[in-house]
Amino acid sequence: MALSYLSFESNRLVIVLLDKFLKGKYLLLRIPVQLIFSTIISTMLVVISISLYFIYALGFSMAGTQLLVFGIIYLVTSLLYNVMYFSNDYLQRENTLKLTAEKQQREVLEMEMAEFRNDINPDLLYESLENVISLMNRKNDQAEEYIDYLASAYRYVLTNRQRELISLRVEVDAAQNIIRLLNERYFGQLKLDIALQEEDLALQLIPGSLPIALECIVRNTIISNQEPLTIKCYLEDDEYLVIQSRLNDRLIQHSESAMALTRLQKSYTLYSDRPLIQVKAYEENYIKLPVLRITEEALTHA
Repeated sequence: MALSYLSFESNRLVIVLLDKFLKGKYLLLRIPVQLIFSTIISTMLVVISISLYFIYALGFSMAGTQLLVFGIIYLVTSLLYNVMYFSNDYLQRENTLKLTAEKQQREVLEMEMAEFRNDINPDLLYESLENVISLMNRKNDQAEEYIDYLASAYRYVLTNRQRELISLRVEVDAAQNIIRLLNERYFGQLKLDIALQEEDLALQLIPGSLPIALECIVRNTIISNQEPLTIKCYLEDDEYLVIQSRLNDRLIQHSESAMALTRLQKSYTLYSDRPLIQVKAYEENYIKLPVLRITEEALTHA
C-alpha cells in the first residue's frame, strides 16, 4: 500500500507540475514528456524505497531480479495511471466541446427566436389591431386604409427578412408606413421630415433599420397634443443617415424597441467599420445609421 501510494502520488506531482508549465499548449510535447518523467520518477522512487526498506528495516538487500520485477510492475502501473489520466482528459475535452456546441446552438436558437419575435413586433401588431377595431366603430373608410398600411408593414418585414441589404428608397417607404400606423395612437402628433436627394435613395441599409430606429424613438419619447414629435431624417457627410428628434425621454424605457436597436447595432458591425451611433446632446436625440454602398465589383460577383 505504501509503495502504491508513493507511485500514485509521484505521478500526480508530475502531472500537477506539467499542468502549471504546459497547460493548454504544447499538447504533442505534453504526452511523451509526462509519460517519460512520471514513469521514470515513480519507478525510481519505488525501487529506491523498497531497497532502503530491506537494507535498513530487514537487514539484507534484495536480489537484482526481485528489484527488476518490482520495477517492471510499478512501471506498468505508472503507464496505466497515465493512460487513465489521458483518457479522462480526452473525455473531458470532448464533453467540453459538446457542451460548448450545445450552448452555441441554444444561443443561436434564442437569437433566431428573438429576431423572429422582433420581426413580428407584437406590440405594433396588437396596437394596430386595437386601432382597427376603434376605427371600424367610427370610420370604416379610414379603417380599410389603416389595414392596408398594416398589411404593407408586415409584407415588408416578411419579404425582406432574408435579404442582407436594401435600398434607402424602400426603407423610407417602410418608415412612412410605420409612422402612419403609430400616428393613430398618438392622434396625428407624429411627423416624419425626410430631407434626402433622389441620388441618396440608392444607398443601402440593413433591412428594417429605419423603421426600428423610428419606433425606438417614438416609444421612448413623451408625445402629447402640447408636445408633438417631429423626426428629421437627413444624410450626413454621405456616411450616416441621421435620425434627429427632440429629447423628451419617458421615465420607463420600452425594452423591446431598445433591444431591437441593440441587435441592429451588432448587425452593422458585420457590414461596416462605422458603427451605429446613438447620441443625446443639446436637447436633441440622434440615431446615426451608417449607409452602405454596393460597388460594381460586388454586383458583378453577386
